Amino acid sequence: MKRTFYKTQIMGALLIIFALGMLLDIIFHRFEPVALVFSVALILLGQYFRKKEKKVRGNVLFLVGVFTLIVNVFSSAAFQLVFVTLLIYGGYELLMSNQRRVVTPKLVESTQGKRIVQVQPFFKNMLVGNYHMMGSVYELHDINIRYGLGDVKIDLTTAMIPEGETVLVIHGLVGNIRLYVPYDIEISLNHSVLLGNISMLEYKEKGFNKNICLVTEAYQAAPRRIKIISTLLIGDTEVRYA
Repeated sequence: MKRTFYKTQIMGALLIIFALGMLLDIIFHRFEPVALVFSVALILLGQYFRKKEKKVRGNVLFLVGVFTLIVNVFSSAAFQLVFVTLLIYGGYELLMSNQRRVVTPKLVESTQGKRIVQVQPFFKNMLVGNYHMMGSVYELHDINIRYGLGDVKIDLTTAMIPEGETVLVIHGLVGNIRLYVPYDIEISLNHSVLLGNISMLEYKEKGFNKNICLVTEAYQAAPRRIKIISTLLIGDTEVRYA
């Protein structure tokens, strides 16, 4: 059975690793409190001059302070140990992501009143991992996904799509989005990406820092339609009929 790590456990482990790194910095004299205080003082002094409308002097002091602080933090064993641990954990999550199963949504009666029901979401937010829903029959409702690193692949051709407009919201940092839509469904795509390709049906676009909105001709009058709102930092997005 796959081991589940809770946020508190992850944070506790990272704090312990950070403390061990700080101990190594102190033992090997890598921790320089004078340099740390100096960089913070430069940042505060730069902010002070910027408020006094002395922007050139303020910006120089502020940037020097930030650069010195970054160099001190990145060169510390504490930061390096935490960074390596996060990379290992991210790789582990990616390797195990294919074993994740999607849970079918269920209506749960609220304890605060019979008129309110809680719908279990298709997916839970993840920092690292893939979202795949392929080859299974399910009843589609609005989807809201937020993730850090991974791919999203959803087959809507096997879904029971209700009448009206169904909204799919997908926000990620790095990864690809692939959506397969039935031929009789009209589509609207509102997509924003820093670096990546955009493809919807016959339309394709490459570029940098794109914000684009695409709508099929009969969208407004269609009895069933899907509205897709998505953002990516880096990655390709493809929406096509299947």
